[in-house]
Amino acid sequence: MKLKNLLLCLMMGAMSLCAVSCGDDDVKENDVPEAVMTTFKQMFPNTTAKWEKESDGQLKAEFYVDWREMEVWFKKDGTWTMTQKDMNTNELPQSVLDYIAQNYQGLELDDADWVETPTEKYYRVELDGKSDIVLKFTEEGELIK
Repeated sequence: MKLKNLLLCLMMGAMSLCAVSCGDDDVKENDVPEAVMTTFKQMFPNTTAKWEKESDGQLKAEFYVDWREMEVWFKKDGTWTMTQKDMNTNELPQSVLDYIAQNYQGLELDDADWVETPTEKYYRVELDGKSDIVLKFTEEGELIK
C-alpha cells in the first residue's frame, strides 16, 4: 500500500512539473519590451493584460473589454500586427448566418471573432463538426476565399 501511495505521489509530482513547464510562454508584464507596452497603452489605455510569447516570437496580450475577450499581437519592436475580439454568434451579419445555414448544414457555429490586421478586417467563424472548419467573411458578410 505504501508503494502505491509513493508511486501515486511521484506521478502527481511529475504531472505538476509538466504542467508548470508547459506554461513557459507566459510573460510577466515587467518583461514586456517597452516599445510593445507603449503601443499597447496607446491602443488600450487603462487596461491590464495577461501576456504570452507566441512561437513566432510575437507577444500576445489577452484582456477583456466590455466583458468580451480580446487578444492583440505585437512584434518585439512594438509594431501591432493583429487584434481579435470575441463576439456572440448572433451578432454576425445575416448574410454570414445564411451562408453557413445553406452550405454547412448539420455543423454547429462554435465561435465567432472580429479580426483586424494592418491590411484587412474580417469575421472569423469556427464551425464544429468531424473536423473544425474556419471561415473568413468580409465586413459586408461575403466569404473570403
